Amino acid sequence: MNKIGIELKWAGIITAFTCLWAALKQALGYHKDFSNILIPAIYYVILTFLWAIAFVDKKKSLGKGAVWEFKSAFKFGLILTGLLTILSPIAQYIIYENISPDYFNNMIEYQMAKGRQTRESLELIHNINFAIRQGVMNSLSLGVIYAALYAWVFKTKSNPNTTNIVVNNTKKRK
Repeated sequence: MNKIGIELKWAGIITAFTCLWAALKQALGYHKDFSNILIPAIYYVILTFLWAIAFVDKKKSLGKGAVWEFKSAFKFGLILTGLLTILSPIAQYIIYENISPDYFNNMIEYQMAKGRQTRESLELIHNINFAIRQGVMNSLSLGVIYAALYAWVFKTKSNPNTTNIVVNNTKKRK
């Protein structure tokens, strides 16, 4: 548990944030009127900051003077990505079955009113199964991007004038 405790904590925080964001959107009526494109942008800005805070939290937990190399930081990001990908279907289910059960019907009606596609073609892409698959793919793709970006940003820069403690996350085999 101690090995991935911070990863579990932040996977839970980010998943809870996603569900709370969906509840806020539902309460404000954005799951009926889909015309405001600013709302998804705000979500991704906050998500980006949550990932950064997760990396800061992990780096602080290593202790002062610890060297956090790119490889170890990237591994942290990949573990967080894996946990978020596992939690994604659960979050999607909570969002679309409990928080906003009419979401897909509302989206189909909205797009039909715009004359974009037929009902049959819209029903193929606006359903819980497609949303879960899309959520998993988004978790994986964004997670790898965030992991690489923040591993590069938060890796420790070596200072030749100080003594550093190297943190190595690999196990030694006997």
